[in-house]
Amino acid sequence: MSDLAGRLSALSPEQRRRLAQGMRRRGAHAASADSAPGPAGAPARQSLYFFASADAMPAREYYSLVLDAAAMADAAGLHAIWLPERHFVDFGGFSPNPAVLGAAVAARTDQLRIRAGSVAAPLQHPARIAEDWALVDNLSGGRAGISFASGWHPDDFVLAREDYEDRRAVTARTIEQVRSHWRGDTLGYPTTAGGEAQVRTQPRPVQPDLPVWLTAAGNPATFTQAARAGYGVMTALLGQTMPALRENIARYRQAWQGAGHRGNGDVVVMVHAHVSDRPDCEDFLRPAMHGYLRAFRSQTAASTADEEVLLESAYLDFLHGPSLLGSPAKASSVLAELADAGADEVGFLVDFGLPAAAILAALPALLALSPADPPRGPDGAPESTRHVDEEEAPA
Repeated sequence: MSDLAGRLSALSPEQRRRLAQGMRRRGAHAASADSAPGPAGAPARQSLYFFASADAMPAREYYSLVLDAAAMADAAGLHAIWLPERHFVDFGGFSPNPAVLGAAVAARTDQLRIRAGSVAAPLQHPARIAEDWALVDNLSGGRAGISFASGWHPDDFVLAREDYEDRRAVTARTIEQVRSHWRGDTLGYPTTAGGEAQVRTQPRPVQPDLPVWLTAAGNPATFTQAARAGYGVMTALLGQTMPALRENIARYRQAWQGAGHRGNGDVVVMVHAHVSDRPDCEDFLRPAMHGYLRAFRSQTAASTADEEVLLESAYLDFLHGPSLLGSPAKASSVLAELADAGADEVGFLVDFGLPAAAILAALPALLALSPADPPRGPDGAPESTRHVDEEEAPA
């Protein structure tokens, strides 16, 4: 932390005063989270979520981590595992194709649902998306689900067949084409050889309908859009506070009912998670979280003179705020807050830069907070859930 100390010493007295005030407020929040019981319960479903930076560990070690963690989650009765699609950057770079990694998970698990979080729809042909995920659905016995994203990084669109500026319209069209293929419909597409091909994809999936999600970074309009369309929503405690999340979920439920859909829809919330009683937990997590936050910031912002101070401040926001970083008591309190806010599922983001052995060693304490997944319907999905992911929110 010598570099951080140097950065802090370079701050003006007023900057140091403001940073100290913020840290004291976070410390008070942490103390109250550890002592106050909060509302009872937890979201009905708990899942694993992966989104590591590709510089965190060697790729082969990372894939072993995902498979081992998935096996542990499966045995513990967790609901699902979420796998991203990212290209050409370290952040999320272990997963250029979640269907490939999902197929490997299918071979190691019996009950765990396998979800794409997300498929970047404009970068792929809809028939290929349907083919890949129907294969995962067969390998898993009907446990696949897709969260679609419109993409947000311009460089990714070297893979696309249509313009970046049209990505949202392309995504909306692709979603419906994939869902049609999943149901067995034949669709026509132009070929580069001229003319049009009539395409019916194979293999046929196990599930008659594809579970799909819409991801919201915190924009209220996205919650409303998802509800009106009859989709579930996936979001994160990243870029929005717990009160803002609560308001967005309430807005989603209201719009869902207003649109005349049955049930209440479905809300999944991703949260950073590492549960431990070790007394040095703050210092232990700091290097990994600094590296994670630095990789995240590098996508959209250049390094600044106060970079380490900004990273430390952001880290303490995560540690002492509504995350599952820290003691079991604090994690239980945050889970209860999420349930009280209206979340139906929480996704445990566990791969934010810690060594693989440390992640696996801490999983039992995290899994102990989670009740086994309750019995599901014949399709393995909540009855009210039809999910789409349109606005990608990197974890």
